[in-house]
Amino acid sequence: MKKLYGLSHVAAKAAYSAHLIPGHKNAIGTALRTRSEAFIGDVDLSTSDTILLASFERKLQLIRDRVRGVAHRYYTACYLVGRPGTSKTYTVKQELEKLDVPFIIRNARMSAMGLFNFLNEHPEHVVVLDDIGSLFRNDLAVQILMAALDGDSSKPRKVTYKSQDKDISFEFAGGIVAISNVPLRNDPLATAVASRVTQVEHEPSDDEIAAFMRHFSQHGHKELSPVQCREVVDFVITETRNFDERLDLRHMTKAFEDRRQWEHGHAETPWQDLVRTSLKKVLFGTPVARTKSDDIEEQRTRVKDAVAKFPGDTKRQMEEANLKKTTYYKRLREIQPV
Repeated sequence: MKKLYGLSHVAAKAAYSAHLIPGHKNAIGTALRTRSEAFIGDVDLSTSDTILLASFERKLQLIRDRVRGVAHRYYTACYLVGRPGTSKTYTVKQELEKLDVPFIIRNARMSAMGLFNFLNEHPEHVVVLDDIGSLFRNDLAVQILMAALDGDSSKPRKVTYKSQDKDISFEFAGGIVAISNVPLRNDPLATAVASRVTQVEHEPSDDEIAAFMRHFSQHGHKELSPVQCREVVDFVITETRNFDERLDLRHMTKAFEDRRQWEHGHAETPWQDLVRTSLKKVLFGTPVARTKSDDIEEQRTRVKDAVAKFPGDTKRQMEEANLKKTTYYKRLREIQPV
């Protein structure tokens, strides 16, 4: 049997028999679709890397199993938390695609009313909320989530919204997978949400990430050979550790593209310097302090967008902008001077 995605004959046979390897050769996480025991036969890895890969695979399998639990309605939701660049979103998306269930991913800013409408528009879907931290800082949004997740996971749950001039509701029979880099807040509302979801804390060690990077390099990347990829991976690991920072799989894929640009003759700077400067910028970039004027300008933009979206409906504009009444009217006067 030929090598399959860089695995040895023994590992490939085990993975093929289990039907666990998908067809996307160059995507992060593809190599981890084998069972832990499949890694044992990878003769191109050290014994310690093989053990670390098996450990990383078990952690990814926990994510997959929790996603399956939501997709098959064993529970209403899963909250997945962990540091960036450890294959959280990719693993969730690939598992949902594999399960062939209706799902939709939202990863931009969302107001409480936006969440209400979004769930109303997708009442049967697995809704993936990817790094929308603002939702979980918004009490109204958290209350909407509580309603959508409260009750029997196999039955629709009624979600209502009542205001002075509006009383609307819908039934949500789908599930929610929330992905975040930060844990849930420690307050009564967040605790109530936590009691309704299963939680997964995904914190692989740097050694596990490094082992996966070395394993992944065996596949090659586009026209880069496995040897070239291994050179890039070893460089990224060494430089990141020299900066005393955590490994990130996104840094690996960006470094592959730096190497490709240099190999194509489209860069005079050696690829190592391209990678090194990129890592320095990512890891040690000086944060720009946010000023009061920045906040005001953002509020004006939110009000302007809300007015355009709900012309003539002040209540919905205010909800969409997610501002207090006094702040809303102040910003409205500023963008629509008399």
